[in-house]
Amino acid sequence: MEKYKIVQTLKQGALGKNVVVIEKHKQQTTKTGRLLIKKVSCIDEQHANDALEEMLPLLKLQHLNISTYKELFITWSSQTSSLFLCLVMRYSKKGSLNDLIETHRDLKKKMDLMLMQKFLGQVLDAVEYLHRMNVIHRNIKPSNIILIDESYCMLEDLSVQTLMLDEAKWNIRAIEDPMHKSWMAPEALEFIFSLKSDIWSLGCIILDMATCSFMNKLEALALRVAIRSHSKKLVKTLEKIRKREIEKANDISDVLIEMLHIKAEDRMSTKDLMKLPFVKDCLLASGKPVVIIKKPLPTSVTETLLQGGLPSVLEVMNCFLDRPEVQVKALEQLLALVDQDKDLPWLLDMVESVTSIILSHQNILEIQMCACKLLYKILSKAFINHPDNVPSEKYVADALLSILRNYPTDEELLSMVCQMLMIISTNEDSMEHLQNIDTFYDINQCLNNFSHNKEISLSCLGLLWSLTVNAALPDKTPLKEAVNLILKILDIYLNDGDRAESACSALWVLSLQGCIEGAEFEHLTLLLLKCIKLHMQKAVLVNNAYQGLASLVRTSDEIVPELLSNSIHEMLLEIETRFTSSEELLKLATKAIKKMNEFLPKIKSEKTRE
Repeated sequence: MEKYKIVQTLKQGALGKNVVVIEKHKQQTTKTGRLLIKKVSCIDEQHANDALEEMLPLLKLQHLNISTYKELFITWSSQTSSLFLCLVMRYSKKGSLNDLIETHRDLKKKMDLMLMQKFLGQVLDAVEYLHRMNVIHRNIKPSNIILIDESYCMLEDLSVQTLMLDEAKWNIRAIEDPMHKSWMAPEALEFIFSLKSDIWSLGCIILDMATCSFMNKLEALALRVAIRSHSKKLVKTLEKIRKREIEKANDISDVLIEMLHIKAEDRMSTKDLMKLPFVKDCLLASGKPVVIIKKPLPTSVTETLLQGGLPSVLEVMNCFLDRPEVQVKALEQLLALVDQDKDLPWLLDMVESVTSIILSHQNILEIQMCACKLLYKILSKAFINHPDNVPSEKYVADALLSILRNYPTDEELLSMVCQMLMIISTNEDSMEHLQNIDTFYDINQCLNNFSHNKEISLSCLGLLWSLTVNAALPDKTPLKEAVNLILKILDIYLNDGDRAESACSALWVLSLQGCIEGAEFEHLTLLLLKCIKLHMQKAVLVNNAYQGLASLVRTSDEIVPELLSNSIHEMLLEIETRFTSSEELLKLATKAIKKMNEFLPKIKSEKTRE
């Protein structure tokens, strides 16, 4: 804070103080030289460092309609004995989209369609960019959309998970300003944020713009709260929008229905929203920049540029990011170099450049395929030769998930991506990042669509195990959905020992997470028993299947008769004699036999009474 001079203190927020500053060395006194510093109070040094680390990638964002942070730093206040994370951003006294909406509301005036589409198009494009970069805004609301002039707006105040999980502060904000949380998705109120949480908030903004001519502020607030739990409230409001003859009422209704589903997984992604007529009109009205198609460089020029070793090729790649034909040739050359050399250090040096290319050329399949093959070779070599050196940077996971989401039907790409996600999940930092960014929904989609593809299935099941085994996950909805998908895979591929082994491992950890519903107990129990009978020679499978059964028994004693009727006692005795070298399995079998023996008299007594 030493380099800044505070010129104004703004209203205190729930997360901390907001101050307007100028940089001392510039001696600026004009309003254009002013910056805003949001001083977010932190619980302790660990909390501050975690938040700072999570926010650093936001400094790299570049979009015309996103107000990015200029600087981030941690400071200590001796006056209050508090630690603050300081977020430096542009300061503007210009109005926000909230002011525009409220002006129309006060006048009971319909919002001009072109004006509405112009600003919404820019915001939708900005959010699509964030989601493509795997960034969740978490705080989209009209007051965070600044109107720079009559045709240009910017989205500001991006937040991160670490700063959004302080329940006490959010409760204070809810009491002081109920409007603030009214824009948040149903699941976000439980501190579960995802890309789909942003979609809900955007939908609420569109709803507010469409209804501002006939709903006052309190009615609009009540509506946003009501639609979180009662979808019929939204349907009735959409009928009013049509009756009030709001322009493009039907198209607006179609968009809102897709954005304001109560369940996050039912909401459309930004990519799919872009295909809807109203959103297309918004993007057109906003003047979304048109990509300039450049004439390809002659092959001879590209080949000349790419002569030389690794440093030369990487330099050319970074200098010609806007030339797809150069990127493809460079990636092909690097693939050849990787095959020739086994030296890991320089291989890992390529990771950042390759992931940057993946994120920069998401619409070009040829680049995605080449980059994916190169990254797969790099990560595979790292995992085999030096597992401790598997890259842990978040941008690796972000690049892989961007492929997964942009090419959901390309089996060759998905097979490589799923295997790479499995590799990076062995790193603790990557594992935590993957747990926080909707990865479970992606895993389920792959399991559902590609259960026939063995490599994809095994990678997804292994990834599910890795991300779940020691996790404390607040939202278990996708995990419960995964149980049904895995049971279907086992039903079809029960005789496949590899698939059965991975499935048993995943089902075991899902049972530990409490994701097995009562209706699934009998089906799961029978499948686990069949797995053991068919694959008694696979110690890992047998161990995990019995761990799963043990977990089910702890949940409900009702499955014990089912186990006994399927000769579980004899199977356990066989394990004792077959796996004498597996201490863990022997211990498990012995314990289970003891438990079974306790139940036998009870079962016999019940049969006698019958």
